[in-house]
Amino acid sequence: MKKLMTLALTVLAISCSKPMIAAFGSNSEILIVTTPRCSEEAMKLKNILSREIVTVQYEPAFKVRIVTKADLRTELNRKNVLLLDYLSPESRLEGKIRDVVGQKFDELERGETYRYVVYDRWARGQAVMVVTAPTKQDLNRLLDEKADEIFNFVETCVQTRLNKALFYGGEQKVATKRLLDTYGWTLRLPTGYKIDETYASERVVKIMEDKPARMITVYWEGGQWSDESKNCLDRKRMLAWQYWDEDEVVDETLRIEEGEFLGHKAIVLSGTWENKKYTIGGIFVTYCFSCPEAGRHYVVDAAVFAPGLDKLPLLRELKAILSTFECKPRAE
Repeated sequence: MKKLMTLALTVLAISCSKPMIAAFGSNSEILIVTTPRCSEEAMKLKNILSREIVTVQYEPAFKVRIVTKADLRTELNRKNVLLLDYLSPESRLEGKIRDVVGQKFDELERGETYRYVVYDRWARGQAVMVVTAPTKQDLNRLLDEKADEIFNFVETCVQTRLNKALFYGGEQKVATKRLLDTYGWTLRLPTGYKIDETYASERVVKIMEDKPARMITVYWEGGQWSDESKNCLDRKRMLAWQYWDEDEVVDETLRIEEGEFLGHKAIVLSGTWENKKYTIGGIFVTYCFSCPEAGRHYVVDAAVFAPGLDKLPLLRELKAILSTFECKPRAE
């Protein structure tokens, strides 16, 4: 009898620990879950998140759908879910918001914060975001006055979710270790990406995936940089021209900003590139930073070539790969 009870408890434990299902849908889709009373505010938020971004064309930052709480049962496992409503009088969505934010609910109710995110809440590889305010008037003022801040919050949450979930479909772990052992730096690579080491003796390694084309370049050097911004742009132009068959930066689109890359102070370049020889182009982002442990400067570049397709989702994928960069401390 004791053995039978033990077996039954074991079976029960196994049945109660089923693995979480994978989130589904597009990486670039935001599902706004709201209530009928909040339809006006939901449309405001949709316009904030679907703003057009100039790449080599105009394209929406995100594809946005709006559903009411009544439809949530069939949508619960989407990749990017955003709960939107005000809290007083009591919201029909309040139970779900409480479920997501837990002890932070009191802060939302008092208006001390308006946003929250949790990952892997109802599905593996999911971001569930909350945007709310104490009253309808507060929520409308929030959407009017903090549109850019809300957009940046959602953009960061979507990128963070992708950084976590990108490798669920497979990873080249052997390649990751070999890059670290051979060059003193590494990236985690999803299945399908190829490494081109033709120019490794010149401290240039290229990583590529086709259809559509996604391209990463890693370059490193020692010494001192007297002008970080100028040196960064010079290296970017050199890499594009010499190692990508005469690609060029389109100066009219170039942005140079001070930022960070994985905790390192960085110069961040972004914009579009073109190749006049082949009449093609695309978008790019470049990070220039120092790794003191290795005694090196790094230029890590990501570029997209995808005629007829949205470029931003592909660039987000490359950013997720770049977020795994590691440099090995210099041997004493």
